[in-house]
Amino acid sequence: MKPRFFRALPTLLSLLLLGLTLSCSEGEAPKDEFRIGFVAAISETAVRHNPDAARLAMEQVDNAGGLKVAGRRLFVRLLPRDNQDRLEDTLVAVRELISRDRVTAIVGPYVSRQAIPAAVLAQNAGVLLISPTSTDPETTRGKSLIFRACFVDTAQGRALARFARNDLGASRAAVLYDAADDYCRGVAEYFRDAFVGLGGQVPAFEPYLTGEKNFRERLARIKAAGCQVLLLPNFQPTLREQIRLAGEMGVARTLLGSDSWHQPDVLALAEAQDAYFCTGFAPDRSTPETREFLRAYRERYGKDPILSDAMTYDSMQLLFQAARNAGGTQPQMLAAGLAAIEDHQGVTGTIRFHGSGDPERSVLIMRVQGKQAVFHKEIPPHE
Repeated sequence: MKPRFFRALPTLLSLLLLGLTLSCSEGEAPKDEFRIGFVAAISETAVRHNPDAARLAMEQVDNAGGLKVAGRRLFVRLLPRDNQDRLEDTLVAVRELISRDRVTAIVGPYVSRQAIPAAVLAQNAGVLLISPTSTDPETTRGKSLIFRACFVDTAQGRALARFARNDLGASRAAVLYDAADDYCRGVAEYFRDAFVGLGGQVPAFEPYLTGEKNFRERLARIKAAGCQVLLLPNFQPTLREQIRLAGEMGVARTLLGSDSWHQPDVLALAEAQDAYFCTGFAPDRSTPETREFLRAYRERYGKDPILSDAMTYDSMQLLFQAARNAGGTQPQMLAAGLAAIEDHQGVTGTIRFHGSGDPERSVLIMRVQGKQAVFHKEIPPHE
């Protein structure tokens, strides 16, 4: 593997080039609008994150007469941009939203490999960005205008380690992970370190690079290590093949997953049944906020929301609350309003910030049963 500096060099060069062309102003946004950008892989089916939940949040506010901020009503305008799951398109989308569309806040990107450089660009341009699902600590580190709605990789890696060691009684664990992806590598490393810290062993820690398709040899080595649990903190479409092969080969007694597992195509796999994964949203863990969101989303779109939808909706609600708290929608005001939020009751649970962009929240453990994710256990942040 290359050192991190060289892996990051193309991204840094892209940021520099984009920064040179980023104009200070191309007109002002209407004063009666709260303009919010949305950046995600809208058309890329493998990792698609659509703006449906963001639109629902926008429509609910606008249909009620607008967002009440400091005695006036602001209509929310959502400006979606498709990054097609590519870094270059992500940076172009962020630049255009800031310089041309004059947004003061951006929701997205969702995956850490795009959210981290996008956060650097937004921070340097003085625009607030909140990622619904980027869990890498680097996304927000040292950035006063960057926030997230989800837990960080450290939280889910450690929670999975505690669950595997204490609840499943595993003494030996294996990990197969994409070493070229910040998210996958981060969850893998935090899990390994926490599991070993709890007295367990990780004799099989198998990296691979994005694009690899044949995992049989790696899984055979993992099976030979005699581990009770196997963690697969990876993305589709390779994740589905890894789960299928691991089940077929009988690699481990129990499969574990990160929040990347919360996808219908993954839950439908026969080999995924009785596996456990962590997430931030459990539809069957009923609260008034969750019930109302499920009702409204189903009524509007005729389908059930998934994790990213719930996190998107909460991200929008956090922005609305921040604007109300701070009395304005300028980035610095939104940042102050967000950082001061305590005990926000979202559809994914209670969210609180303590002066930083990382929320304090629980990790939920789900069990795959009957092609569905069933709530199993909540692990509090400081357990």
